[in-house]
Parts: sequence; C-alpha cells; structure tokens
Amino acid sequence: MAQFRSALTTADFMSGTVSCTAGLFTRLGARTIQAGELLSLGFGAQSGQQDSQGRVFIDIRDNTASPGAVVPGVVRLTAYTPQDRPLVILYEFRVETLNQNTADRTKQLPFPESIYQLSEDKKLVIEFKPDATATVSNANTKMVIDITEVQA
Repeated sequence: MAQFRSALTTADFMSGTVSCTAGLFTRLGARTIQAGELLSLGFGAQSGQQDSQGRVFIDIRDNTASPGAVVPGVVRLTAYTPQDRPLVILYEFRVETLNQNTADRTKQLPFPESIYQLSEDKKLVIEFKPDATATVSNANTKMVIDITEVQA
C-alpha cells in the first residue's frame, strides 16, 4: 500500500455559488472517495500539533467583486455514507480561525492526521453555517485542506 500527502482545494468541493441561510448548515460541496482509496484528514503526527506538517486554510467569501467579503460563520467537515446519510462530524471550526494567513503555512491552523479514515464510496462533505445570510462564491473562496491518502 502506498501512502502519500495531498491537499483538497476549493475545486474539489465547489463548482458555483451557493446561497446560505443564516443559522443553518448548507452543503457547499462533497468529494466521493474513489475505489481502492482510504482518506484521512490532516497530515503528520498528533503529538506536537504546533509542529504538525499538516495545515488547514479555509477562507469563505461572498460573490461580490473579487476578492469578495469574508463571510463569518462555522465550517463543518462531515463523513457521509454512500447512501448520503451523515456518519460522523469530523471537524467544526469558525471561519475566523481557519483564514489566518493565506501565504505563510506556519501561521495556519495545525492539522495533524486524523485517526478516522474514509473508505470507498463514502463522501467528505463541507458544510457552512453563516452568521448572516450570504451567497458564497467558489471563485472568491479559498480552501487548502491537507489529507493523507492510502492507495492499494
């Protein structure tokens, strides 16, 4: 089995704008795990998280002229079954925690490898609950979520 580091970006989840209602989680997008693949969120050891090689950066922005305005709210990463039912909430973060620095990865939130692995046909879903109703734009939103992939 081969294990390697990769990252998911906005293009892996979003393909257009999404209308989000204040106080309600709305699906921004999903990635289905391919046959023969196991996926864990994060990369690197759990101990010494401040030194973790894995990082997560998510900057949710609206559809106004580029670069768009930051939309405050809660981002949720959830594992779903192949039948599209929620299985487990993996992480929940405030946008303000996730969008600290676009260029310097050492200032982004540490994201060590999770012990939970998503297997074939499961989905990794990203959901967003804004503080105020907004239209989220895939063109203005930036995501880099480090992952560990295992392929047979």
